[in-house]
Amino acid sequence: MKLLSVLIVTTLFNICLSQSENDHLKEQLPEGYTWEKAHMKLEHDLDEYDASTFFALHDLKSKGYLDSTDILSLYGLLRDEVVGRGDGMGSHDDSENIDPQLKVEVVTKIFKLVDADSDEKITREEYLTFAEKGGEFPDLNVGIGHSQDFEKEYEIHHWIKYHKDQDPEIKVVHKEDIEHELLHHEHEIEHENDYPTGKFYSDDQLEKQINLNNIPNKYRHS
Repeated sequence: MKLLSVLIVTTLFNICLSQSENDHLKEQLPEGYTWEKAHMKLEHDLDEYDASTFFALHDLKSKGYLDSTDILSLYGLLRDEVVGRGDGMGSHDDSENIDPQLKVEVVTKIFKLVDADSDEKITREEYLTFAEKGGEFPDLNVGIGHSQDFEKEYEIHHWIKYHKDQDPEIKVVHKEDIEHELLHHEHEIEHENDYPTGKFYSDDQLEKQINLNNIPNKYRHS
């Protein structure tokens, strides 16, 4: 996928700035949707599903149970950072690191809710029993469950839908394309600043990075 030119981003930057005042807030659930149903609709494009389908989609390695990794993936918390809104859109100013303690709290809450025998594994049978009683995975105020990085999420939610087949070169530019491109460049700039190039190192600093054990004996001075 080709990136839009910086010129387009610069020229149309104001379009992104004119969006809703609520863009900086956490994602709102679609009206009339529970968190679980919104997740299945927006992340898996399923309006209708049964409990077996839900379980199979989120048992990442087909183990027969959901563990902490599956739960974190379901809630979009396997990442260490949410860029923008997490769906490939939003302002880079809204990016935030995910607190490790938050991950622990989410996993703990879900195990307490669904893990009947408290062995830190939600078996298929445990989940089906939970679902048959009307149980659903709840809204824990951590977003809708975007599990991919922001580039992949943009592809899933916009590029594949509007550009992949009809407009792969993105000749028809949508405001979402511009918003994502701006987010991409801001993120790129931030991480360039994290790892500055052209830094000067003294001889002593360089020597400290050398592992003498890796130097063959014939090249060592006595």
